[in-house]
Amino acid sequence: MLADQRLADPDGLKNGVLPLTPLATYGDPVLATYSSRKVEREFDTRHARDIEIAEIRVDDRDDPTSWEGENTYIAITRKITGYGDKPWTIGGYFESSQISDEIERVMGSALLGLGAMAAAVIVAILLGRRLSRPIQAIAGQATRVADFDLDGVTPLPCSRVLELDNQASAFNAMLIGLRAFSTYIPRSLVAKLVRTGEIGIAEPREAVVTVMFTDIAGFTTLSEQMDAAAAARLLNHHFAILCGAVDAHGGTVDKFLGDGMLAFFGAPDRLKGHAAAAVRAAAAIREELEKDNLEAAGEGRPPLHVRIGIHTGSVIVGNIGASDRVNYTIVGDTVNVSQRLQDLGKQLEPGATAAIAISGETASRLDERFETIPAGKHRLRGRGEATEVFKLGKVATSESPPYGRSPRPSGLSNMPLPCR
Repeated sequence: MLADQRLADPDGLKNGVLPLTPLATYGDPVLATYSSRKVEREFDTRHARDIEIAEIRVDDRDDPTSWEGENTYIAITRKITGYGDKPWTIGGYFESSQISDEIERVMGSALLGLGAMAAAVIVAILLGRRLSRPIQAIAGQATRVADFDLDGVTPLPCSRVLELDNQASAFNAMLIGLRAFSTYIPRSLVAKLVRTGEIGIAEPREAVVTVMFTDIAGFTTLSEQMDAAAAARLLNHHFAILCGAVDAHGGTVDKFLGDGMLAFFGAPDRLKGHAAAAVRAAAAIREELEKDNLEAAGEGRPPLHVRIGIHTGSVIVGNIGASDRVNYTIVGDTVNVSQRLQDLGKQLEPGATAAIAISGETASRLDERFETIPAGKHRLRGRGEATEVFKLGKVATSESPPYGRSPRPSGLSNMPLPCR
């Protein structure tokens, strides 16, 4: 024994504790049995920097339990070289109970840490789900806004999370503004422009479309017998019927002109068969007005009669206007022709619920399902040549048998039908 705390005791020499005393005679029962120690092999010294951990027992009991017992000790030693011919062994020993207590504390701390980690993961998952629900709700409502489906958007509820609450408040304020703004623009037009996703789709371009022009017969005289509020309610009710029919058949409502409406088919959507779609929309308006006029008497409303003119031709379509105020609209002679055809309805079908006049260009694009009745050639105001005009008869649905075609406009009898 070269170094030990008892060698520093002043009474050590009196008790026979001397330096360089052999372990067997040093008077320490643990060190006396050091040579019979049991090295724990689970601690690989090659990976523990030559540190050896061994079990020492000071009695002869055959206790199969390792790291247990009152007379069992744990020795931790290390061999060092360079201080003599033989390596020195430096180390210490502890009661196994001390080691087991520390291990139990470490294990307890580890289990507590694992429990805290598991609880943290569960709380994080629950909190994440709680936070994800309002985020998903915002994403869903934002998708509806992107599609301009403002009627289907519901205001977002308040949240206890400050950031989410601020986001919900900003979204609701945006929704209020969009709904107020959307009443002054054709909502279906904006939805189509968003849905197409084409770059420059709203830039002015030349296109062949079918234009519909409507007007209420005798509305000026009728409005003189009504107050302003009643006249406005009647117009709003009437335009709701017209817009519903146009939207249902893929058309675009351009604008309202007093008691008239301008709509077109074939832009911004590149609608195939836009002439047929426009005529079907006119037939739907006629059918809805007939039903509405039957209900008007019971509700105290005057029945309405409408004139509709439809013509197919080339127009300039796109954003037209000043830098601070732009309309997506159409410009061209085709618009004038449809307006003249609408005015011609006074002569063609006076007193009809819906007098529908279509040009020969539009009629040439229809098939057997549309009954077109020749109305002769008419010289429309502003045009040099007479225009072939047809009245619209019955329109067959896809399930109904087709009607016989009326004679085609003169000059077109031997021409193939244009592509639809």
